[in-house]
Amino acid sequence: MDIALIAVLLMLSAICSATETAFSSCNRIRLKKMADSGSKSAAKALNICDNFDKALTAILIGNNVVNIASSALATVFFTEKFGAGSVGLATAVMTVLVLIFGEILPKSLAKESAESFSVFMAAPLAAFMFIITPLIWIFTGIKQLVVKLVGSKNEAPSVTEEELKYIIEEIEDEGVLEEQESDLVRSALDFDEITINSIFVPRVSVAAVDVEDDIEEIKDLFLKTKYSRLPVYEKDIDHIIGVIHQADFFEMYVSKGKKDIRRILNEPIYITESRKISETLKIMQKEKVHMAVVLDQYGGTAGICTLEDIIEELVGEIYDESDEEDTSFIKISENECEVSAELSISDFLERFGLEENAIETERHSVGGWIMELLDRIPEEGERIFSPPFEMEIHMQDEQKIGRVKISLTEEN
Repeated sequence: MDIALIAVLLMLSAICSATETAFSSCNRIRLKKMADSGSKSAAKALNICDNFDKALTAILIGNNVVNIASSALATVFFTEKFGAGSVGLATAVMTVLVLIFGEILPKSLAKESAESFSVFMAAPLAAFMFIITPLIWIFTGIKQLVVKLVGSKNEAPSVTEEELKYIIEEIEDEGVLEEQESDLVRSALDFDEITINSIFVPRVSVAAVDVEDDIEEIKDLFLKTKYSRLPVYEKDIDHIIGVIHQADFFEMYVSKGKKDIRRILNEPIYITESRKISETLKIMQKEKVHMAVVLDQYGGTAGICTLEDIIEELVGEIYDESDEEDTSFIKISENECEVSAELSISDFLERFGLEENAIETERHSVGGWIMELLDRIPEEGERIFSPPFEMEIHMQDEQKIGRVKISLTEEN
């Protein structure tokens, strides 16, 4: 009789251990999917997961009670059979039995089928929690008191951003997500950390018009660039006073009235280089604009940022029928490439397969980085060494770098 009762208690210990492991390692998303499909047991299991502290208290109470009871019965059984000196033997035997059949085996098995076992045990566990509710209150109260006494800080998030990125890599390796899908998720996670200075178009590359420019010159610029919008400045580009839309311009161009682009100017919005792109996107959505003027630390024009620039940071390069072939990065060989001076440092390093920290610079573009290295305007064909890079400069004109041939030195 004692042996049968000990066996029953061991089985209850195994159930408690398995239940603890199942509920602590189950996938809540799968449980929610089962619950949404109409499974009442899954809904109950999901509710237990949401209140896991109370469930864990109940499980631990039950597990400790059955383990203590089984050890006590085993001690009585051994002393009756083998005398008072067999207490140590009873302890050793029960330790091995509880360890194998009450802990290791049930927990290992439960982890393999956590969701199904959680659903199976949801109703019995909920009933047990209801029965010992007063005990749960007492132990929960003691826990909260201890937490206050030791001055525990607020709980950390269950999953950090870095952990989430690691999870994405793992499920991509398992084939659950395609590479493009995982890249999109990673971009969304990084989206809130990226600032305007890493994506905006620098002033030297901005196609803009003077408010006093001849109407024919503006028309030619629209046709040449194929841009849908152009910023308009007064006197110099540091004083951008508005933005004109291609459709508004050509409507005015073919009309018979006075052709003054001041009449079709849209008021610009101004942002700083340090503003996050997520904040800028909200401002653009609120103001219903597609272009923002980026200001430098002195209040001058650093460049412009478009809605397309921001969206591309999230989903990748966007091409339409008016886009020309991308020649900003041409890979010549494994260790050699030719790039546009306007190419961003981050894009260059990514396309060349180098680490993000391979270049230390405050500048945004390859051309800006070279100007920072030289502290002057380079000459046509000039060669520059900045380990591990060797660069050959090709000028667009006397003042502006056009393209750069970049090689990794042999030792690197």
